[in-house]
Formats: sequence, C-alpha cells, structure tokens
Amino acid sequence: MKKKVLFTATVDSHILHFHIPYLKLFKEKGYEVHVATNGNEEIPYCDKKHVISFERSPLKLNNLKAIGQLRKIINEENFDIIHCHTPMGSVVTRLAAKKARKKGTRVIYTAHGFHFYKGAPKLNWFLFYPVEKYLSKYTDTLITINKEDYDLAKRKFKKCNDIEYVPGVGIDEKKFDFKIPKKERDNLRKSLGLKSDDFVMIYPAELSNRKRQVWLINSLENLLKNNSKIHLLLPGKDSLEEECDKLIKELSLEKQVHILGYRKDIPKLLMISDISVSSAKQEGLPVNIMEAMYLGLPIVASDCRGNRDLVKNNKNGYIIDLNDNESFSKKIEELYKNKEKYKTFKECSKKEVKQYMLGNILESMKKIYFRKKRVLHLLASNKFSGAENVACTIIDNMKNEYEFLYCSPKGPIVDSLNDKKIKYVEIRNMNINNLDKILKLYRPDVVHCHDFKASILTSFSRYKGKIISHIHKNDPKLKEISIKSILYLVSSVRYSKIVGVSSSIFNEYIFKKLISKKYVTLENYVDKENIIKNSNAFKIDKHYDLFFVGRLSTEKNPLMFIDIVKRINQRKKTKAVIVGDGPLYEECKERICEYKLNSIIDMVGFQKNPFPYIKASKIGIMPSLYEGFGLTAIESIILGKPVLNSGVGGLKEIFKDDEELVCNYEEEYIDKFFSSPKIANLDKMLRYTNVNAWKNEILKIYER
Repeated sequence: MKKKVLFTATVDSHILHFHIPYLKLFKEKGYEVHVATNGNEEIPYCDKKHVISFERSPLKLNNLKAIGQLRKIINEENFDIIHCHTPMGSVVTRLAAKKARKKGTRVIYTAHGFHFYKGAPKLNWFLFYPVEKYLSKYTDTLITINKEDYDLAKRKFKKCNDIEYVPGVGIDEKKFDFKIPKKERDNLRKSLGLKSDDFVMIYPAELSNRKRQVWLINSLENLLKNNSKIHLLLPGKDSLEEECDKLIKELSLEKQVHILGYRKDIPKLLMISDISVSSAKQEGLPVNIMEAMYLGLPIVASDCRGNRDLVKNNKNGYIIDLNDNESFSKKIEELYKNKEKYKTFKECSKKEVKQYMLGNILESMKKIYFRKKRVLHLLASNKFSGAENVACTIIDNMKNEYEFLYCSPKGPIVDSLNDKKIKYVEIRNMNINNLDKILKLYRPDVVHCHDFKASILTSFSRYKGKIISHIHKNDPKLKEISIKSILYLVSSVRYSKIVGVSSSIFNEYIFKKLISKKYVTLENYVDKENIIKNSNAFKIDKHYDLFFVGRLSTEKNPLMFIDIVKRINQRKKTKAVIVGDGPLYEECKERICEYKLNSIIDMVGFQKNPFPYIKASKIGIMPSLYEGFGLTAIESIILGKPVLNSGVGGLKEIFKDDEELVCNYEEEYIDKFFSSPKIANLDKMLRYTNVNAWKNEILKIYER
C-alpha cells in the first residue's frame, strides 16, 4: 500500500512560500501527498487538497468545526506522517490526530516561532504557553527553528519525547540563480527613484507592529536627513493601514523611504541593495535575513529571537537592543562610511549562511521524516542467559527495519555485541533514576524488556512510549499469588504487549484474563543453516559422551547434570563437558572436585559459539527446573544430537510428541537412553525456521 503524508497550515501561502521542496521530497519518495489548508490555490506536488475551516484567531468557532473536518479525513486516509504548521493549524491538527497516533500515524509539528518568548507580553504566556505544553503530549516530533525555542521546549515540554532543532525551512539558491547586469540594475534602481551610487537599505517584510517599521522610520530620521544618498526600501503587504506613509510625510522623508507594497521580485530588490535591516520584536528564523546573507549583505538587526541566531555581532552585522534607536542608526552609518568593515561583513555573511541552505535543511529533515524507529532492548541481568541471545537475534535480523540499542549491565554478551556491531549502552546500576536518564537521552520508540526487573522498572519509569515485556521462561513464582506476581500484574497496565516465547504455559497464570488482550506468543527463530555453519567454525580435539550447554543457574540445574555424570561414570567410563557461566559456576567446580570428576568433566565457561562442543559430543542432558523455549535442545537436534530433558516449561511444549525423550532421571531410564538414544523430530518442533515469517511476527508486535 502506498504511504501517505499530510501537510497542514492555516493558509495556502504558508505551504506555497515555505514547503514546496518538502512536498516534492515526499513525492519523489513515492508518497501520496495531501495538503489541508483554508484556501483553494493549486499546490505543486499535491495529490489531494483538503479545504478545512482553519482560522488564524484562536477565538473563532470555525476552528472547532475544523477539528471535526480534519479528524474525519485523517481517520479515513490513514496517513503515515502528518506535518503541521502555523499556530492554529497545528493546534487543530494535533487534536484531530489523537486517535490516529494510537494506530501508528506520526505527528510532526514545526514551531515557526512560539508566541511566548523572552520579553513577550504576559498575556502571550497566559494564552499560548499552556496550549503548547498540553499539546506536546500529542506530538511525536517537535521541530524548533531557533535556539531559544529549542532550549525552552527541551526544558518545559517533557511529554514530547522527540524535540529537534532545524534552522529554518532553507534558502533555495535556485531563487537567486541569475545575475543582474549593471544596466538592468541601474534601471531597476531608477524605477524606484534611486541613483546608481545611492546607499540602499532593504527590509522585506509585512508592514506590522511585530516588524516595527514605524519604530525603524523614526529611528532613521536624523540619519536620512543628514545623508541624502541613504535610502530605505520597505517591500511588503501593508497591515498598518498606511501608518508608515503618514509618518514618512510628516517627517518629509518621501524621497528616501520607499513603501513598495507586496512584491514578487524580492531577489532582484536584494541584489540592488547594500545592506539589510530588521527592526522586528519577534521572529522565528527570518527568511529575509537569510536571503540577504546569501547575497552577501551585511545586516543591522534588532536583538530578538531568530535575529540573534543569524547575525553574529560585529562579524556579519550588528545586533542592536530592541529600543536603542540611536545605536541602530549609528551602526548603519558606520557601514555606510567604513568600506573595509562593510567588505568584511559581506564576506562573513556568505560564509555564515551555508548552514541554512535548502540542501542542508532537506538532509536534516530527511533524517527526521524517514528515520527508523528506535528500539531499546533492555536487560537487568549482566550474565548471558538466553534472553540476550534472543535480543541479539532480533537485532541482527531486523537492522534494516529499525535502529537498535542494547542496554544492560556489563557482562559477557558485550563482546558478542561488538562482533555484530550492535550499539551497546551500559547501565551500571539498574534503578529507575538511572533508567530514566538513559530513556531521556536515547528517546526510544519502543522499549523491549527481556527480564522481570527490566519490565517492572520501565513500567514505573517516566517513559511514555511503547513497552514490551518479553517472558523468556515460565517463572513458577508468577503462577501463584506473590509479591512478584502482584508487581507484574500492576505494571502490566503500562505494557503495550506482553510477549511469551513458551506457547500455552502462560495461560495458566492467575491473571491471564486481565492481560490476555495484550499477550501474544512468539517462539524463537532458529537459523538452521547458521548453526551448522558455526558448528564447523573450529574443531574440538576431544570427544565427549555427555554435554550440558546453558547458564549455570538454579533453573538450568547444572548440579543435577554433574550427579547424572557421576552415576553413569560409576558403571561406564564417560567424558562430559559443561559449556556456560553463571552464579553456580563455583559450586559446580566444587561438586566436580567433591565427586573427583576433574578428569571426567571439562568446564569451558561461556562460549559465543558452543556448537563445536555439541558436535563433538554424543548426548545432551537438560535437567532444567523450568525453561522458556529450550533453544539449546533445538540447536542440538539440528546438529543431530539426541537430548534427554526434564519436560518442564517450554521443553514440555517442544517435546510433547516425543515422551521417550522426557525423563525424571531415574537410573534405569538413563542407562536405556544412553545405550540407544533417540533423536527428536525437528520438523514437528519448529515453527520459525524461515526468518521472514519470524520477522513479520515481531513487526506486528512493534507496530501494534
């Protein structure tokens, strides 16, 4: 199915002026492109246009109507991405997309300059700040275009997990892909009442209280009256009802201040100008200054958010205090008279603007638009237990679909991660505070927990995203009323999915009915070809009659394996190997010494590749007390080795059709099996030998 993207803004002009390159980008990526605005203009690269009753004023009731209109469209179209712009356009869109987000639609909001900022009226903070803070929890990615907004959002909007800084919408150099010959330049100047040697300032912006052209004209009165060759161009729509015209006449500056109205030839006007000025009291990241910098114009600008991001004081221009009209005028005069400084500022403007070019901004936006979802695989254990193996198998086979991180206390698995080039994040002390720091730093879309402690801590953390609790073994403590089972039940409210790998055993849990809608079964994927390949990686010189592979812990019961070897060895000379590490390692060594089996049993510790030991052995013994999937048994059978097991947990599911392979370890039965071992039927055991089928099951879990 073709992917879909929706761009929303209050009016068509916002999309037309700033976002056409981004619509084109999605079109080239094969998306179906939709635009929703309150307008009827034709939008390039748009497959479907939706007219919505957006209003700029938050007090207009039409915005309530717009929420319903847009919600219906969003729910019908099932967009993959929604990118909203403009203050009211973004408010309406995020409210309308609340339900869609739960189904996987990603909502991106670009704040082109918050209405609350340093020095803003208290009313702005009272009206707009609470709204933006509330809606941040319905925003998957918040993009800010200046440093002040970015810092504020990072501090205040904690409920948005992904806050990005992207400096503007980008300057398209194609707009300036032409030159004006001297004759054409002189003619254009002449048409505006300018001479070829006049010093021309330009401020392309809507005439408004926000842009403060009235303040600017008043500030430049003396400079203009004392220097007849200095001129000011003011192209832009007039929203001040000719207030500037009246002021110009009062000050007798008609010959030097030129009100030009709305113009479509701003690039040409910039090319015939000498410097660019801005007297704004509030900006997002002003395009007029960036375009002026691209053409090498020095800048004199007021000290407000956005302006100060672009103008490096005394390098490519000057930043002047908001109400210091005297300094504003003096700095312009300085650039008019000081040719060396003027030349230095021109060169610096061209260098500084490179980071704001459309190509660079597009690359930044591509990383945001098309980034892979980040999955953090989290384990509280620092010892290799099998859960690590499953996590690494998922990561290794799904790198193309997701960006993966692996987080646990440091342990033997780290070397294996390095071999597979999996990013490892160490958490030395697994507690909620440390976990919150990691989750805040890496901002995963999904946290995939692989043990009880990791599941509980994540559920009680500040993390607001998707949590998957992966049950690798059927813990007997969860089958009865206990502190552990109650904790798991309470925390399960936060889990998006509870994943079991041991088939139907989980259905016995006392709280099954309460969480059954979240529970899914996922058996391990077994890569038959890779197991055979790894078994041939190197050869073991010794031959073993019996082998034990797994974590040396209570649930795996390695001490019983040693007892079995002792009993068999009393009647028949045997050789055995234990491959693994864990909390019972030293106790196993002590028991081997106690039984005087040092020459009989080799302990080789944890091995990243245990398959050669399996291949060099005759029979595997799995005396587990409880088990998840029994991966070692499957791997052994793939290598043609019979496995005698205790038939608990996942082993019971795997060997349910082969009762002869299940043993309570009575002496007579072991002797019988040892003399004529039986190999299980692999085809009956495995559900996932095809990696694509297995990956599809995990994708369903991640995307639900």
